[in-house]
Amino acid sequence: MFATRYTNQHGPNVQNILVGATRVIRGRVPAQVRSELRAAVKAGVLGHLKKDGLKPEVFYHPDHKHGAIELQRREAEYAIGCIASVMASPANVRDGIEAMGGDVIEELKTRL
Repeated sequence: MFATRYTNQHGPNVQNILVGATRVIRGRVPAQVRSELRAAVKAGVLGHLKKDGLKPEVFYHPDHKHGAIELQRREAEYAIGCIASVMASPANVRDGIEAMGGDVIEELKTRL
């Protein structure tokens, strides 16, 4: 008989990750679930990529490490895109002031 990773020994959360290949963790995880996931990583049943800056934490099937790295990179790019889309460049601020009929120089003087 051969050993398989698909057992309920580590709980249903680990089994779901094994079946789905990867799981991105974007927020908080209950302590019990996190302890199950860490135990599975320690036992070699799951792989784990730590959170790094805007890169999210990822748990993955050990055979899908490269896919997990790519998913983590895409998630970080998405976060950067979201942040960039809400920030205004100085040119956009100037255009907005002019569109409202204001004087850019006078507006800057009042802000300083």
